[in-house]
Parts: sequence; structure tokens; C-alpha cells
Amino acid sequence: MLDVMIIGGGISGASAALYSTYGKLATAVIDSGKSQIKNVSTIFNYPGIKETSGEELLTNIVYQAQNYGAEWINDHVKSIEREPDYFVMMTTSGQTFESKYVIIATNLHVDLLLDLGIDVTVNEKIPSGKIKKVPNLQDNGLTDIKNLYMTGLLAGVPSQAVIAAGHGAKVAIEIVTKETGQTFMWHDK
Repeated sequence: MLDVMIIGGGISGASAALYSTYGKLATAVIDSGKSQIKNVSTIFNYPGIKETSGEELLTNIVYQAQNYGAEWINDHVKSIEREPDYFVMMTTSGQTFESKYVIIATNLHVDLLLDLGIDVTVNEKIPSGKIKKVPNLQDNGLTDIKNLYMTGLLAGVPSQAVIAAGHGAKVAIEIVTKETGQTFMWHDK
């Protein structure tokens, strides 16, 4: 059984994977490969990076997460069920995964949320009105369901790569701190 399963491998999910694996939690990401950031040809507004493409930025974050041990699974979650102490996820390819914590970092498949009894509304921070969010979500991404977290646009953050990445990291830090019982900090040497 995994410690953390992340559904969605875009900027927010990949950042969460980077921090949870660095925090020594067994982490996997189920990713359909459809992150919106891949379509951005040039990013100029990511602090510390002069210029990059969305695909290159995401590739670098995924590389970092995998370097610390995150497993990347190219698939799609078709169902999620809550057991008393863990979650069970079934993919379209027939794989089954169990995890103590789940981070939902995708905005494309809100049917998973509806299956868990979680309502979604329009994310008013996105002008198109097409993006959903979970209302009344705590700032750390925690939902009303034990050990179920949201990050990225679904958590209601603005559509900015740096904010989505930061929120993914914040959610992972929250989980590592909760799981280990020690405040998690990552300061490079």
C-alpha cells in the first residue's frame, strides 16, 4: 500500500509528488498526460526561470519527483472508494491501488469527487467559467473526508503555474508533517 496517491500529474500534482517523496512517503502519480501546462509555448512569469515552455517546466518537475522515488503511472482513475483507513483506486487499464492519503490534482475528472459525495462549483478565479473547484476547502487542501486533499485549480487557486506548484508543495508538506508527526521543512544546503 502507498502512503500517497496523487491523481493528476500536472504542475500541482508533480510538485506534491516531489515534496512527498522527499519527505520519505511512498508516492505514486496516476497521470493521463493531459496537463494544461503542456500547451503553453512560453512561460516568462515563473520566478527564477528566465523563459521555458510549459512542457519543459513540467518535465523538469516530474524528473525531480521521480529522482526522489515517485512512481509515474500513465493511466486514468475510473473509480475511487473510501475504506475506513485508506482509499482504493481502480484505473481504466484494470490496475488497483491502495493508499492512505489521496491528493486529487486534476480538474478534468470531477466525477471522482461526485462519487465521494463532494460537490463542485465553478472556480470564479478562472474567467472561462469552465474550471471547477471544491467549495469550502481548507487552505491546506484538506476536504471533509479524512486524508483526502485537493490541489491546483480544483482547490480554487488562480490559474498561474507558480501558484499551482506552490499549492501542491503545501499540500504535500501538510501530509508529510501529519504522517511523521514532525514539522516538515526542505532547505537545500
